[in-house]
Amino acid sequence: MTENNENEVIEEIDQLNDASSDASAINDDQMESIEPSNEVNLQEKIDEHWDQILRLQAEIENLRKRNIKDIESAAKTSIERVFQEILPVIDSFEIGMTIDTESNEGIETFIAGQQATYKQFISMLDKFSIEVIDPKEMKFDSDNHEAMSMIHDENTEPGYIVDVIQKGYRLKNRLLRPARVIVSAEAKKD
Repeated sequence: MTENNENEVIEEIDQLNDASSDASAINDDQMESIEPSNEVNLQEKIDEHWDQILRLQAEIENLRKRNIKDIESAAKTSIERVFQEILPVIDSFEIGMTIDTESNEGIETFIAGQQATYKQFISMLDKFSIEVIDPKEMKFDSDNHEAMSMIHDENTEPGYIVDVIQKGYRLKNRLLRPARVIVSAEAKKD
């Protein structure tokens, strides 16, 4: 900055101090001398905010990546836990396949093994909060049952389930599969 410019700036500052009580006393020349200072401050603030924006974007991206990794890890852990419970059931089936079913004793052992394996499997479902839906002789509920057919049955009231083709399953309050059923219908009137 030249000496003339410095003197001009000092004079303008003095004039500003004299007129500080009256904002309308500031003219265009005086505003030009103030603006470079304000521009520097504004640029510093802009740079500071831009840096904060970039840091926040990087933090958000890191959080997103961490969440994806956590979700993948939780899914893998869940699958591992389920299969750790399924493996003994598979082992029981494999043992059952080795039983000699040529004799009555072998057939009885095989049936007892199948029943034990079934109980083991149902126990595993309980561990995972999976409820079996077996609605025999219950009123038909379209939210939990799927009607495969309707028949007239004198022993069953219309709208009630006569037979269960496949049991349904529910995980807590979420239906995994509806029970597939045969429903009693009203007799056709001739």
